[in-house]
Amino acid sequence: MPTSSHLFYIPLVLLLGIIIGVVLGRRSVLVQQAEVARRQKLEDSRAARAARNKAKTHESSDTDTEG
Repeated sequence: MPTSSHLFYIPLVLLLGIIIGVVLGRRSVLVQQAEVARRQKLEDSRAARAARNKAKTHESSDTDTEG
């Protein structure tokens, strides 16, 4: 027969495990969201750079044919 300390020990350990799981899970989600935001920002800057380069190339080819 379990002792009375088990009535406190087992639920306490389970509660502690749940709390640790929530904290680590939340941290993991925040890190993942930050990584997605960083990748999106990088992709946006690459797209803007490509658009500028395309516009420059198009502009320089127009000025070469005008003369």
